[in-house]
Amino acid sequence: MKQIFVSYVMICSLLLAVCGCSGDLSPQQGPNLEFPEKPDIDHEDAGNNSLDSSDEQGLNEPELPEVDPPEAELPEDELPVDEPAETEPPEVEPPGFVDFCLFSKKEIRFNFSSAVNNISCTFTPYQEIDYIQDGKTVKVFLKENLGLQTDFSVELNVKDDWENSLSVEVPLFVNDWIPKIEINELRTEYESSRKRAEFIEFKVKSAGELNGLQLYIMWNAKKPYVFDLPDVDVKLGEYVTFHLRTLESACVNELGEDLSESTGTDSCPTARDLWVSGSSAWLHKTDIVYLQDANGNILDAVILNEEPGEAWKKNQSHFAEIAEDLYNKGAWKSADDQLPGPFDAVDTSTIKSAATKSISRYEGKENTHTASDWYITDTGGASPGQPNK
Repeated sequence: MKQIFVSYVMICSLLLAVCGCSGDLSPQQGPNLEFPEKPDIDHEDAGNNSLDSSDEQGLNEPELPEVDPPEAELPEDELPVDEPAETEPPEVEPPGFVDFCLFSKKEIRFNFSSAVNNISCTFTPYQEIDYIQDGKTVKVFLKENLGLQTDFSVELNVKDDWENSLSVEVPLFVNDWIPKIEINELRTEYESSRKRAEFIEFKVKSAGELNGLQLYIMWNAKKPYVFDLPDVDVKLGEYVTFHLRTLESACVNELGEDLSESTGTDSCPTARDLWVSGSSAWLHKTDIVYLQDANGNILDAVILNEEPGEAWKKNQSHFAEIAEDLYNKGAWKSADDQLPGPFDAVDTSTIKSAATKSISRYEGKENTHTASDWYITDTGGASPGQPNK
């Protein structure tokens, strides 16, 4: 009986094994329970979405950046303060002495390469100092006019903002108060409707006084115009405009320190305006103008010619003699340093009747006492009392 039971069991086991290997016997087979499907796999293309064994075990998860834990907030008065980096002080060039000049009878100016202060100044022989202005240009003002015909020694001690110090000693001698002065601009045309008069402008090249100077306008051989300049102190760089007619009551002669007194046409509030009384014509496009001191020395001159030619016209035949005299005194010459003729004058033919054109000096050029020092301005270029345009 026992043998029959065992055989029965073996037959059942064989039948079960055959049924487990046959796909046809289980058409409604359920999903594999040992390996559940992942929800993100496309079942239609499951072959292309094979899983790496490491993914199954969660080994390929993305790495997250490390984040420092937040610092505890500190009160404002306990927050760390960045201390400024130590910097070396800049290297400063010590001041250098450039030059000096006599600006007026009571003022001397010393020029330095950079601003200076803490200044002391002494004169030998003694001159009393009124006050001193510091800066890049040191201005020393005296109580009285600087003495003439005296050998002075001027000592100046200065410092800058970085305590660099400098001592300067210069000699100073003033022979007289005859200024160096140049004819700087001329207008030969008159315009009555706008009250524009002819003028001759001077530029002061050294301090002095106009007293004793004479202005000559030589157009008329029988009656040249000679004007004695007034007793006025002038300063280095000052413009003096000598207007050749007085056409308004506001045309005032400025003889003192106030240069804004005159308010007539062509007056300049920063230049000295002087006026000739009356309304006569004195200056022409063909003319000779020069400035002479009390000793007969020619300080400056200019010769004008509207119609240059081989010889002076009959009415200006006297120009040849005057031009020769100016040449002998070093006041006018030809371009090649010879005796000047009509062609060596400033050509004024382009002025015609334009009252806003002028005959102007090249201010930045050295005075060669020739026509090359001069040019005719464009219309509107006249600038009485101001730098030339």
